[in-house]
Amino acid sequence: MRAIAPGRIELLGNHLDYNGGPVLAAAIDRVLTVLARDIDGQPGRLRLVAADLGTNLEELEVTAFNGWRHRAPPGSPFDYVRGLAAAVQERPELSLRTPLEVSFAGDVPIGFGLSSSAALCVALASALVQQPLEVKQWVLLAQEAEHRAGTPCGTMDQSASVAGGVIRFDAATLTVEHLHPDLGTLAFVVADSGVDRSLGASAYPTRVEEARQILETARRVLEEDVPDVAAIGRMQMERLTREGLSPLLARRLRHIITETERVELGVAALRAADWQTFGRLMTASGRSSATDYDVSHPRVEELVRDILRVEGVLGARMMGGGGGGTALALLPGDQVAALESSLRQGYYARYAMNDREDLVQPCSFAPGARVETAPFKHGSTDETR
Repeated sequence: MRAIAPGRIELLGNHLDYNGGPVLAAAIDRVLTVLARDIDGQPGRLRLVAADLGTNLEELEVTAFNGWRHRAPPGSPFDYVRGLAAAVQERPELSLRTPLEVSFAGDVPIGFGLSSSAALCVALASALVQQPLEVKQWVLLAQEAEHRAGTPCGTMDQSASVAGGVIRFDAATLTVEHLHPDLGTLAFVVADSGVDRSLGASAYPTRVEEARQILETARRVLEEDVPDVAAIGRMQMERLTREGLSPLLARRLRHIITETERVELGVAALRAADWQTFGRLMTASGRSSATDYDVSHPRVEELVRDILRVEGVLGARMMGGGGGGTALALLPGDQVAALESSLRQGYYARYAMNDREDLVQPCSFAPGARVETAPFKHGSTDETR
């Protein structure tokens, strides 16, 4: 069996998914592939190899991970398998295929902010779980595998990977609306900042806790059962700022409210193919993420500034959980080479990165996760590409 799941780019809606807000996202042409085959042996055994990370063969007994939870950022990709095993064992309606030999590899760059961990967990869930999964069940199972492995996350990444294409994801209802934008000759491009990131080690857990505090304060001050932070309106924000929220939490709330508005404006711009407006919304999203929400990194913001100076660029922003990773840019496809040349003469030269390839990567929209029947050749990793 071959399970394939794409990475994603977040177009608009930074840090809204765990706040119950809408997000515009797209599955991209970078995938994680899991190959699995039945083997002889005792039930409950998994034989694992991360084919393109040079890891040693590892064997797990899944029953050993009943209730397992990693309290720090994942130390190994196998922690996501452990997390999935623990999540499945708490769902009596589900069971894992065992004994099984599992190999995984892919071309979703790690630490790029393209959701390599979500793609891996989506693919693992479809390859290892015996029963067919409903979409919401699939998304929530993959999310719990990440949580148990030590990666805090919402459900947007997994939903984009499962759904494919461009989506408006509603985190309040876990529903997906498929959109079909006409990019014409434009392209979305990710540019590497050279600053590695991981959700578990970034400011992400702190922002999740701050969001919880905002919601708790809103319910107390407004005396309403506010369902989530993204449901708070501007007038309510003004009252909360006067009566309960600290200046810091008021800034966090301002980002959530304005970013929610940007997503809805972005949907309208996308449907009208008004990419000039969409680009401006991207840039404003990045500015709010860096200032009000404080999840960017000085190097990433420097990279964004350099990108915005290049002729033809319609918009650019930090992307993902923050703390490093990539910047996302929208520009004419025939200007991508000029963008890379400019960055290699500027940002990448300043940080001695010009010896590296694949610093600037155009991304195409791609199909969602899927399972294919394929032979598994022991010792071969060619099929994982």
